[in-house]
Amino acid sequence: MEDNLLYWLWLQHALGPGSTKPRKLLAHYGSARACYESGRESWEQAGIFTPVERKRMADGTLEQAAAQLRLAQSLGQSVICPDHPEFPVLLREIPSPPCVLYYKGTLPPADALCIAMVGTRQATPDGLAAADRLSYSLAKAGVVVVSGGALGIDSACHRGALRAGGKTLCILGCGIDYNYLMKNAPLRETISQNGALISEYPPNTPSSAHSFPIRNRLISGLCAGTVVVEAAKKSGALITVSAAIEQGRDVFAVPGAMVNEAARGANELIREGAKPVMSAQDILEEYPGRYWEETEKESSRSIPAVPEEETAPEPLELPGALSANAAKLYQALGTSPRHITEIALDAGLSVHHALAAVTELELCGRARSFSGRRYSR
Repeated sequence: MEDNLLYWLWLQHALGPGSTKPRKLLAHYGSARACYESGRESWEQAGIFTPVERKRMADGTLEQAAAQLRLAQSLGQSVICPDHPEFPVLLREIPSPPCVLYYKGTLPPADALCIAMVGTRQATPDGLAAADRLSYSLAKAGVVVVSGGALGIDSACHRGALRAGGKTLCILGCGIDYNYLMKNAPLRETISQNGALISEYPPNTPSSAHSFPIRNRLISGLCAGTVVVEAAKKSGALITVSAAIEQGRDVFAVPGAMVNEAARGANELIREGAKPVMSAQDILEEYPGRYWEETEKESSRSIPAVPEEETAPEPLELPGALSANAAKLYQALGTSPRHITEIALDAGLSVHHALAAVTELELCGRARSFSGRRYSR
């Protein structure tokens, strides 16, 4: 298996991250090793590679690949290629699959339901609360939350999953060991112990303006669906959505207020056909049989210590901007989950108005959602 890995490392060095060539190469040669052994004349005749790529292929050696592997392993990173049984199945299917993955931590099992959650770095308090609550509820249901480790929505999603005692994956646009966003270094360390840090970039590779858009296809590619919490009209999160659409994956979006510029991108996605998300159940219902009830797993997992957030703690009192219906519904909520019809009856509201009210409470962190349209404080 390691022999195969060396050929894939050689190929990654020649083609670079994000290349569409691996799929074409496998169709033509059958394996990375067969491509390596075929030689220069065959590479030129295949009509797959550019002159620059052919030169890199000729200049690269297996000894260099082995040295790269030893360096990664010395830094506590694992390295796998598409031939490895633990290589994520969904990533093999995307148009531009990575030649290798570096990771620190533990990859989820092949049957795990992974959901990507992305959004803006300049998130609003409501957006951060929604991201935290949504990822918390998804992780409670056994979903692996996948995001990019940036400030704002990404960090809120990772923290929500960790707070629930769940698993989360952080996909980086640089080498895992690179000193990217040191403010989030404690969070990344916690993620590596409760999920994994993942990159297709070798050790010592710095981040760049080009590496993050390339990275985004892996965030969506690892997942059955991608959720946008807050994103402006021009946002890196929307690059991830474009990749998800190209990969044939589901797209969800959390609706935001009309006057919230940070939500313009998410709102437009809904107008274009993305499924609106008011609670975790809106996502989970698309994947029946692939998640569990909260109580099935709650007693068997330990909650990790989550690094302190960069945002202020949630207020203890209800926000004054809540609607009258939301205030009524909050009074009817208990500490144990109940179906929305019961809660609506106690609050004296129709189910339609109760659903709108509970969405308000979720967005400000005052209601929790469970499967089967059940809610609690």
